[in-house]
Amino acid sequence: MSNDDILGGGRAVSAAGLARLLGVSSAAVSYALNGRRGVSDELRRRILDAAVEHGMDIPAAALRPATQPVLGLVLADVGNPYYSEMAISVTDAARERGFEVFLSNSSDAPESVAAAVDAMIHHGVDGVLITALQAGNADVCRPLRAARIPFVQISRRMLSAEADFVGIDDLAAGAEVMDHVLDHGYTKVAVVGGPVSSSASAHRADGFRRALRVRGVDLPRAWNITGGLNEVDGARAARHLLDQPELPEVIVCGTDAIALGVIAVLAGRGLQVPDDIAVTGFDGLTTARTSLVDITTVVQPRPRMAAEAVRLLHERQRTPNAPAQSIVLPHGLYIGKSCGCATRTEKIHV
Repeated sequence: MSNDDILGGGRAVSAAGLARLLGVSSAAVSYALNGRRGVSDELRRRILDAAVEHGMDIPAAALRPATQPVLGLVLADVGNPYYSEMAISVTDAARERGFEVFLSNSSDAPESVAAAVDAMIHHGVDGVLITALQAGNADVCRPLRAARIPFVQISRRMLSAEADFVGIDDLAAGAEVMDHVLDHGYTKVAVVGGPVSSSASAHRADGFRRALRVRGVDLPRAWNITGGLNEVDGARAARHLLDQPELPEVIVCGTDAIALGVIAVLAGRGLQVPDDIAVTGFDGLTTARTSLVDITTVVQPRPRMAAEAVRLLHERQRTPNAPAQSIVLPHGLYIGKSCGCATRTEKIHV
């Protein structure tokens, strides 16, 4: 087959035709023509030389030196310190690979996630890390695919997105922390979870309830609470529970931030943790594991999650059509004193 056949019988060459001629991906041609990172300097020169040779109009961006590569990070809600700590981990991991990071807080609002993604596309980021995807958010992914910008889901995932994912087994972790609670002999258990539209929150709550069913412990409707992820949501849930005719012996929370809000309200009512009511969390916040608070909690390996997510983005730039990867990392269980244990220990699953 001749070059004319490949390029379309002598017509002005298209980016797709140039990619076929050079035997490279359309994404590589797009990166080179738009002055974006994602291709080597040698391949960039080869693509631009071929584009000039075949009479393509070269965008001004392609003639400027490629700037420092930038990743976008869309956070669910920095009101939950987990996302602040994740932002630090992602920034550290990205800089180790030569990337800078643009951050956006979505306040867990789908329209804000979409707006953040659109802004990142407009500013030409080289990849996007998203912690804020919820059920039904597929529309967020389409503009990224259209712009040929790789993205990775962190903690939360949508299977329909068919995109790379890094997280933990929230279902198993939820069951494990609940099993630990039930090993204390508690039978009056309340659950305060995050939004069911979040896959991570939904799986944690499923793990809590599964462990309760296996052990034959009932979960009264009034003690099964779903809401937001932050301290204010935990405080609201605690006030609801304290207004009930009977108090639970333990409150199992879907995040450490929720647990901190619960503990604050209990303290304000003169109730001691764990003597009057035990409390557990989820996420492994640094502040939640200090001797002052000492919350029993599932520990997510944030630095490793961040490093794997950045690595996946880097690989996706080089092999944009490779199958999506799902990386499930081992979690830990930190045993503090908030559950009623006398000593502090930590188990890491490998």
